Amino acid sequence: MITMEQYVGVHADSPDWTEQRQENAQKLLVQVNALEESCDFDWPINPATKSQVSGQTYGGFRPQDCPQGAPHSSHKEGLAVDVYDPQNTLDGALTDEILEQFELYREAPQSTPHWCHLTIRPPGSGKRTFQP
Repeated sequence: MITMEQYVGVHADSPDWTEQRQENAQKLLVQVNALEESCDFDWPINPATKSQVSGQTYGGFRPQDCPQGAPHSSHKEGLAVDVYDPQNTLDGALTDEILEQFELYREAPQSTPHWCHLTIRPPGSGKRTFQP
């Protein structure tokens, strides 16, 4: 389970961590954590974040001045998380039908080796699995 504290990480004091972005993140985490509970395998812990959030610092919430991602990207709006997936087990298990069941979208697995980008923001294509 990814907590709000794990999701925001070191950016909890950022002025960009607004009430609206916190509400977005809460909605995201409800869906992502429900997905995790439905899986028949354990999601591994990332040694760098000590949680299921991928990366070193920017796998969850990203402030607007973060060098990764465009302004108002899904991560910068509290609408996306990169889940640590070192063996690509999660990406291998997900289907568009499962994503739809949990009201989630993901970047195509070939674009996210060793992590799984999940979002509640529909891409322009409307596809559950999309190319970034």
